[in-house]
Amino acid sequence: GDRVGLFLPRCLECAPALYGVLQAGGVYVPLDPTAPPLRLQEVLEDCDIRVLVSVPLMQRRLSALLSQPTPLRAVVGVEAAEGLPTLSWAELESLPAHPSEPHLTEMDLAYIMYTSGSTGKPKGIMHTHASGLAYARLSSELYGLQPEDRVGNHAPLHFDISTFGFFSAPLAGSCTVIVPEAHIRMPASLGALLEAERLSVWYSVPLALVQLLQTGALRGRDLSALRWVLYGGEPFPLKHLRAMMSLLPRARFSNVYGPAEVNQCTYHHLQQPPEEDQDVPLGRVWGNTEFRIHDEQDRPVPPGRTGELLIRSATMMQGYWNQPERTRRAFFTLHDGKAPPRTFYRTGDLVRLDERGLLRFVGRKDRQVKIRGHRVELDEVAAALLRHPAVREAAAFPLQLNPENRTIGAAVLLQSHAPTDEPALRKHLAQTLPPYAVPALIRILEEFPRTPTGKIDHRRLGALVQKSLAP
Repeated sequence: GDRVGLFLPRCLECAPALYGVLQAGGVYVPLDPTAPPLRLQEVLEDCDIRVLVSVPLMQRRLSALLSQPTPLRAVVGVEAAEGLPTLSWAELESLPAHPSEPHLTEMDLAYIMYTSGSTGKPKGIMHTHASGLAYARLSSELYGLQPEDRVGNHAPLHFDISTFGFFSAPLAGSCTVIVPEAHIRMPASLGALLEAERLSVWYSVPLALVQLLQTGALRGRDLSALRWVLYGGEPFPLKHLRAMMSLLPRARFSNVYGPAEVNQCTYHHLQQPPEEDQDVPLGRVWGNTEFRIHDEQDRPVPPGRTGELLIRSATMMQGYWNQPERTRRAFFTLHDGKAPPRTFYRTGDLVRLDERGLLRFVGRKDRQVKIRGHRVELDEVAAALLRHPAVREAAAFPLQLNPENRTIGAAVLLQSHAPTDEPALRKHLAQTLPPYAVPALIRILEEFPRTPTGKIDHRRLGALVQKSLAP
C-alpha cells in the first residue's frame, strides 16, 4: 500500500518502475515531469510519498523539486539526490531478485492519477487492481489486440491513456512501443517512427494526430501496418479527422470516451469519414457498464433530451485520495427498490441519446454559460468556429467586459497561409449561431496554453484574454 512516485519522462524505465511497484504491492503515483516544483510538492505531501523513481535525465528538475521540503526518504534511478539515499539503475540491476508475494485483494489500490481540481488543488483519482484489470480486459477485447500487434504508447504516465499501453497491450501479449520524448516534439520524426516500428495500433489525443497530419510528412510513408487509430480526450476537429482518414484509408478509426475516473466507458467505430456538418458520437457504452442521463434534479431524461451522463462500471475509480467530501459529491447512489443500491459516477458531461441509441456529446456541465438569459454551450461555439476553412483550432470561454456585462470570448489558431480576420469569423458564426452566442471578442493567436496532456487549457486561455483587456 505504500505510494511510490514515478518521476519519469516517456522512456524504457517506465515499464520496470511501474510493474515493479505493482508487484511489490505498492501504489504507483505518476508525476508530471513538466509540472512546476510547487505542484509536485503538493502531490508528494498529499500522498505522503516516501520513495521516488526517476532517471538521470530528470536530475535538474529533481534538484529543483528537492530544494523544497518533501516527505521523500529515498530516490531510485539517480546517483545523487540532495543528500537523500539513492540507488542507481545500474546498482538496482546488480541486486539479486526477491520475488514478492504481497497479501492483496483486487480491491486494493494499484495507482493514483492526479488531475487538476476545480479548486486549484490537484485531485488524486484512486484506481484498484480490479478497475485496472477490467479496463485492460475490456479494451484488449474491444480492439482485438493480438500478440503480433505493435502498440504505440504516446501518452506520458500521468495521463490515463498510458494504461492502454502498459495494461491492455501486455494482457494480449502485444508489444508496446514507448514513444520517446524527442519524437513527440518533432512530428516528422514521429511519422518516421510510425513507419520504422511498423506500429499497428495507435492511441493518442487528437492534437498529436493533427500535428502528424500537418507536419509529420506522412505522405509517401509506408503505414500499411497501422490497422487501428484510437483517439480520445477531446473532440477531433472534423476537417482534420476527415483528412487523416483519407490519408490512412486502410486503418480503422474509433472515438474513445471516458473520464480518468472510469478509464473508458463508450466507443464509436467510424465506418467512413464524417460529413462536414456531422458530429462524431460518443457511441455506445462498452461491456460491464451501465449508464443514466439525469437532469439537474437527478431525474432521468427521455431519449433526445440533454442531461448529465452518469456511469456505473467495473472500470470505475474508488474515489479521490484524501478528499472524502469531493468523493461523495462525485457519486450518485440509485435506490429504486428493484435491486441493491447502485453507485454511479457523475461525469459532468452533458449528453443526449439519439434515435439510433448513440450517445452524443453536447458539452461540459461546467462549460455552459448563461448570456442574457440564454444558455450557451461554449463547445458549440468552438465547433462553429472550427467549421471555418481558415481555422485550425478554436476555443470559447466566458468573458467579463465590465462588471455588468458577462459575455463570450473566443480564440483561434489559423491554418498556415489561410488569412482571415475577426469580422470574417464573426460573419461566419452569425450564419449558424444565434446573436447572443456569437463571441463579443475573437482573438487570433499563435498558440494556445495547454494542459500537460495536450488539451487546450480553457481556464488559462480565458484568463490571458481577460488580462489583455485590462486598462
